[in-house]
Amino acid sequence: MGVERQSEAGILFLAVVMMKTTEGEAFAYPKVKAWVQAVKDFAATIEGGNHEWTYLNYADQSQDPLATYGAENIQKLKDAAEKYDPNQVFQKLCPGGFKISAVA
Repeated sequence: MGVERQSEAGILFLAVVMMKTTEGEAFAYPKVKAWVQAVKDFAATIEGGNHEWTYLNYADQSQDPLATYGAENIQKLKDAAEKYDPNQVFQKLCPGGFKISAVA
């Protein structure tokens, strides 16, 4: 996952908002994204305070957590996918989630 590439301690946080309607989600989502960005901006002002790594289970659709794993780990994941899923069943036929095939 690339955690070993981080040389400093860090804080992992998750922002969760539960809405009952799509209108509520449309209202809340930009505000939560802005809050997350504000936390990242603040962390960037602290030496060693802003890690590029993103925890996959806490990421939302606007983020690309697999891209933060580092080139070597991305290649390992792509090699495993090629070996064990040569027809890309899990990349093409399984909806949702973050796909290693989408990482540049």
